[in-house]
Amino acid sequence: MKPSIWLFFLFFCVQLTAQTDSLEQKLVEAPIDEKVNIYIELTNKYSKINVDKAIGYAKQGLELVKEKNNKDTGFFYLRLGYLHNYKSEHSNALFYYEKALEVAKHMEYELGIGKSYQNIGVTHVKMGNYDKALDYDLKALSIYEKNNENNFVTGIVANIGSLYSCRLNDHENGLLYYNRALELSKEVGNEEFRSYVLGAVAELYVRQEEYEKAKSTLKESIEIAEKLDYLKVVVSGFSNLSQINIKENKFKEALVNSKKALKMCLELGYTEENTSLYLTLANIYEQLGDVKSAELHYEEALSVALKSKVLPQLSNVYQALYQYTGRKKSYKESYEYLLKYNTIKDSLLDKEKDKQFKEIQAKFDLENKEKEIQLLTNENRIKALENQNQRTSQVILIIGMIALIIIILTLFYAYKNKQKSHTTLTEKNKVISQTLKDREILFKEVHHRVKNNLQIVSSLLRLQYKFGNHKKSQEIIQEVQDKIQAMSIIHERLYKSSDLSLINFKTYLDNLLTYFKTSYNLPEQNITVTTAIDNIELDMDYLVPCGLIVNEIIANSIKYAFHDNSGGNINIEASKSGDQCILKIQDTGVGFPNGFNVHEAKSLGIMLIRGLTKQINGTVKITSNSGACYNIVFNVT
Repeated sequence: MKPSIWLFFLFFCVQLTAQTDSLEQKLVEAPIDEKVNIYIELTNKYSKINVDKAIGYAKQGLELVKEKNNKDTGFFYLRLGYLHNYKSEHSNALFYYEKALEVAKHMEYELGIGKSYQNIGVTHVKMGNYDKALDYDLKALSIYEKNNENNFVTGIVANIGSLYSCRLNDHENGLLYYNRALELSKEVGNEEFRSYVLGAVAELYVRQEEYEKAKSTLKESIEIAEKLDYLKVVVSGFSNLSQINIKENKFKEALVNSKKALKMCLELGYTEENTSLYLTLANIYEQLGDVKSAELHYEEALSVALKSKVLPQLSNVYQALYQYTGRKKSYKESYEYLLKYNTIKDSLLDKEKDKQFKEIQAKFDLENKEKEIQLLTNENRIKALENQNQRTSQVILIIGMIALIIIILTLFYAYKNKQKSHTTLTEKNKVISQTLKDREILFKEVHHRVKNNLQIVSSLLRLQYKFGNHKKSQEIIQEVQDKIQAMSIIHERLYKSSDLSLINFKTYLDNLLTYFKTSYNLPEQNITVTTAIDNIELDMDYLVPCGLIVNEIIANSIKYAFHDNSGGNINIEASKSGDQCILKIQDTGVGFPNGFNVHEAKSLGIMLIRGLTKQINGTVKITSNSGACYNIVFNVT
């Protein structure tokens, strides 16, 4: 953050402290009615600088009014829910929001009921209850639209967009709601909401891997938020910039942005973003080779997630720890984290929740259509009655005819709309049905490929046994593990990909090289790996053999190419021209011994490279000038 912003924030805190000291002095002698207003002011002021103190004053104020059902009681309940959410204490937040809902219903205060529904929905999102969240959001939206509360409509529309995009991976519907929220924020002149929604749109672009769009949108969001001193959005902006830096392999820039975001969270008392920020920093430090710092930040992430008890955050931490301990070869610990991750993941992906979610959305859409038709009919009747009282009998006759035509057209339009909606719904159902069939076929295909890969693993074990008599058992296990890991990464990428048939070759190799760096501790051996890889999409029929070839060549170079810790470089290049792919791997090591004949070599490594190349109908050329060089050419059909 710019120095001027920090100075302004410091000056703002000093001013607030002076004001709160004055208010605290008034509490001593003030009558009860005045004390309630003072507690409201103190709660609002401390909400920005000290969350725990704000909670304390809100509870004291609540003690004075909790026997009454009025707006002051509702304010304290809503504020306590809001503050507990900031502390990631979502069960407590839900309790206070439900209390606020009871008060609003008792008062028959519709706007208060809408605010309570909206905040309960936000809390259910944080707890992973997405079906309940959508139900409450839609209830709140109906109330706000009925009362023409455009500011609140803007917020709830943005929440629904976030629910679709972030939680259900439905980016199309998410973007529709976000764009509507941006238009509404412009109409009502709410720049604070605009900065928030722009940040949400940027996150959507990140998930779609449109990083330039994401960075541009984030910069606009941060600029608006800094002008308004909307620090929560500034924190989120720096956090998202860090994620983009990581995707672009700019780890030093990512480290700077993540540290900025975490520092602001800690200073302001926010805890909601802390888990993801600690995980991000741990990942960055691991990429930079700082293992000690990485482990410290993984431990901090787990501590914060356990304390908050937020299932989506805890799931992310366990997944990250399972993968990290696996790379460290702490397999018992890795297995324990995997069990914990799967337990939470299964609870979040409950099929019944998804079914309820769609039923709620369909019910809401149907009710809205019926209300729109009724509203149009009522408006036309009112217009007809008003005109009838102001005109002569001749004019009345004309207006009656016009009104009749309008009603007929309206009914015809409504009928056509209903037919169109029915046709659209039928088409969507067909698409959904076909999609389910396609996914079933794809899952069968995946299981078939997994079976094939297990057969490959079995064959590799037999070959390792046959050729490994002269090797230590530990070395044999390491070689087998490398080959299995090369295939495991493929299935990990498939699990994360929306396309179950193709995987990006560059992304796959980046993951494989990260494994090698950690597994073989390459920085200590003074070995570097450089890459120049085009954007190539491969299916598993090509990716598995290519992965095993790369694994075998890199493992051979690490073991045999560099003597006495002299270090060196391994360079990997991959390009595609038409249907032809060229894979070149070269090291700066000692090369092959004099008189070594590649075609007559009987080593397991060379036989595997030749056999796997033949499997993809390719050719391999192995030379030894300044180090070993492998040129593999194959066609992708």
